[in-house]
Amino acid sequence: MMIDRERFLLYHGRSNEEVQACRTYVKIWWQEELAARLEIADQVCENKFIFNLPWDMEQTAEIVAFGEALDWTYMPGKDVEFVYQMNRHRYWICLGQAYAVTGMERYVKMFVSQMTDWICENAITAETMQKTWRTIEAGIRAENWIKAMGYMVKSPHVTDEVLEAFSESMLLHAQYLAGSKKSFSTKSNWGILESSGLFAIGKMLAECASDQALRQCGREYARLALERLENQLTAQVMNDGVHWEQSPMYHNEVLRCCLEVLRLADIYRMEVPSKILTLTKVMAYADRFWQKPDGTQPAEGDSDSTDIRDILTASALQFKDPVLKSGAYPRLDFESMWDYGQAAAFAYEALGSKAPDELLTWQRESGNWYLRSDWGSTADYFHIRCGSLGGGHGHFDKLHIDLVVNGEDFLIDPGRYTYVDGEERRRLKSAAAHNTVLVDDQEYTHCLDAWAVSGLHSAINGNCKKKGIYTYIQCGHTGYMQQGVLVNRRIIAIGTKVYIVCDEFYGTGAHSYSQHFHMAPECRVSVREGQDNTVYIRGNKFDAKMCCLSEHVKMKPEAFPISRHYNQMEKAESVAFCRIPEAGEPQSSDSFAKTASMITIIFCADQDNEPQPMEAYTAERIPVVSSTQGRCLEQSEAEGILLTCRKEQYFIVIAHVEAGADCDYIGAMNHYGLGRVMVAKLLPEEVNQRRMPGEEQGMTVLCW
Repeated sequence: MMIDRERFLLYHGRSNEEVQACRTYVKIWWQEELAARLEIADQVCENKFIFNLPWDMEQTAEIVAFGEALDWTYMPGKDVEFVYQMNRHRYWICLGQAYAVTGMERYVKMFVSQMTDWICENAITAETMQKTWRTIEAGIRAENWIKAMGYMVKSPHVTDEVLEAFSESMLLHAQYLAGSKKSFSTKSNWGILESSGLFAIGKMLAECASDQALRQCGREYARLALERLENQLTAQVMNDGVHWEQSPMYHNEVLRCCLEVLRLADIYRMEVPSKILTLTKVMAYADRFWQKPDGTQPAEGDSDSTDIRDILTASALQFKDPVLKSGAYPRLDFESMWDYGQAAAFAYEALGSKAPDELLTWQRESGNWYLRSDWGSTADYFHIRCGSLGGGHGHFDKLHIDLVVNGEDFLIDPGRYTYVDGEERRRLKSAAAHNTVLVDDQEYTHCLDAWAVSGLHSAINGNCKKKGIYTYIQCGHTGYMQQGVLVNRRIIAIGTKVYIVCDEFYGTGAHSYSQHFHMAPECRVSVREGQDNTVYIRGNKFDAKMCCLSEHVKMKPEAFPISRHYNQMEKAESVAFCRIPEAGEPQSSDSFAKTASMITIIFCADQDNEPQPMEAYTAERIPVVSSTQGRCLEQSEAEGILLTCRKEQYFIVIAHVEAGADCDYIGAMNHYGLGRVMVAKLLPEEVNQRRMPGEEQGMTVLCW
C-alpha cells in the first residue's frame, strides 16, 4: 500500500468521539448549514449538481442532472466555469459530512464511484490541461480529496484498492503541480491555490506513505510548496494586506488557502516561514477593515456579496486574535468545527472579542478608504475606492463609492454575474456600472475580451483627514488625460449620515460630465414635482435624499442590473446626474485650463414614522467671498454650500484653486479661512450673514 491507512487516520481522520461531538455541535448551532450540505450530498448521490456553497467561486443557480454516467467536461450554455467547478470536487466534502452525520454508506459508495470514474476518465493530456487538469483545479482538488477521504476512510467501501487509487492520483497531482513552473502562478491567485494543494499532498505523503523514499519525496514537495507560497505572497500581497488583484473574492480564496496551510502545519507540528504567518494575518486584518456591517465582503472587482465571518472565525482561531473575532462568529462556524474539532471550539469560545480602535481606515497601497459609525451590525459604512486595476479580475471602478445606512445597503457595486465575454460582462465591468464619474460619456478603460483591457491609468491624489465629526477623503485618476481632463473626487462627511460628493474636472475645452449612482434592489426611488435633480430613496431601515447642486444638469433615472452572486441577476434603480455645457457658459481655452465641478449632496437618516422625513434636509449654493478683497469668487475658483440637517446647519467651502493672492482668506456666512476644504457649524444668528463679515469666525480646515 502506498499510504498507511492508520497513519492517514491519525492525521486526517476523526475518532468516534470527535465525530459525535461535531455532529452534536452542528445539529445545535448550524442547522441550516447542515441541511444545505445534506441536500447537496443527496443531489450528488443522484448525479445532480448545483454549485451554491458560500465559497464556490463561480456559483450556479440551476441544477444540472446527469444520467447514470457523468461527463466531466459537460458545459451547459457558454460558461466553461461549470466545468471547472465540477472538477474541483468540493461536493465530495459534503458527501463526507453527510456520512459523518448519518452513518449512511450510500454517501461513501457515491464518493468511491465518482472518484474512480474521474481517475479513469481524466488522464493528463494537452486537451484536459485546458479543462479538467488546469493547475488551479489540481491544487483545489488536493485539499478537497484529502478532506473528503478523511471523513470516509474508515468505511468498508474504502477498500485497499480504493485507497491505493486515491493515493496514486494524489501523487500524480503532486508531480503535476511541482512540475508546473510559470511566472503567471507567481503573480496570480492560481499560484497560491496550487501551492496550498501541493503542500497538502506533500505532508500527507511525508507522514503517511508506507515507503521511505515516497516519504522523502513528500517532504520535498512540502518544502517546495512553502518556498513557492512565500514567494507568491511576497509578490502579491500589498503592505496594507490587500491582494493585488483588487477583488475581495480572490483575496479570500488566497487567505483561505493560507489558513489551510497553517492548519495542516499545526496538525503535523511543522513550522512555516514567518513571512507566511505575517502576510496571512495582515490579509485577515484587511478583511476585517473592509467587512460590511452585515458581515459580507464588498462586491468589488470580480466578487460576490459573500459573508466572510467564517474566514474571520478561522483567522481569529489561528492567531488567537480578539480583533479578528470581533468580525467573526461567536462560535466556530460549520466548516471550522469539522476542520479544527472539539478542543478548538472550547478554545475559540473562551477567546475575547475587541472591535478595532479606529472608525476611519485608509488602505494606502490598494487605494481603499472606509468610514463607519461603529463596528456593529447596524452601523453606517462608507467606502471609496481608487487604486490600481488589479489585473483581469479588476473593474473600472476608480472613485467608486459604497454606502450602507443603519446596516442596510444603499449605494452598491453591481457585481460580476459572468465571465463569459459579451454585453453583460463588459457592462458590469464598466465605469458607468459603478458609483463614479464619466467624461464625455466615455469609458476611461475598455474591455478587449472578458479579461484583457486597453487603457491603464494611475490613481492619484490619495489623502484623508478626520477632525471631530468631519471626515475628508480625496482621490483622483488620470483616465481622461487624453481628453485633456484631470479628474479629482473630494468627499466631505459630516458624521456618517451626510456626504458632500464633489467631483472636479480640471482641463481645457468644452466637455460633458456625469455622476452615476446605483442603488440596492431593496431601495425604492422616487422624484417629486418641482424638485429638479433631486431623488428620494427609501430602504427598509433608512431614508435618504440625493440632490445635485450643479448648474446645467439633467437627471437620468434608469433600471440597472445587479448581481450579488455569480449567475444571478436582478434589477435595481440607478441615477445619473449629467452636466452638459450650454450656450453662453464660460469655457476654458486651449491655453488656459479651469476647473469645472459637480457637487451632489447625500442626506441619510434612520427610518422613522414621519410622512416626509427628508424634507427637513436641504442644500443650497452660497457664493464664496474673498474677505481681504471683497470679491465674489467664480465657481471655477471656489464654491460654498449651506446644508440644513433638521435643526443643524453647516457651511462648507471648497476651493478649486490654490490658496493665494485674492483667493486665500475666503468664505461666507461670517466664517472664513485659508484652507482648500473647510467646514463650519453655524449658530442660528449666523445663517443670514452671507456677504461681508462682521465679527469673523474661523472654519475647520480639512484640506490645506
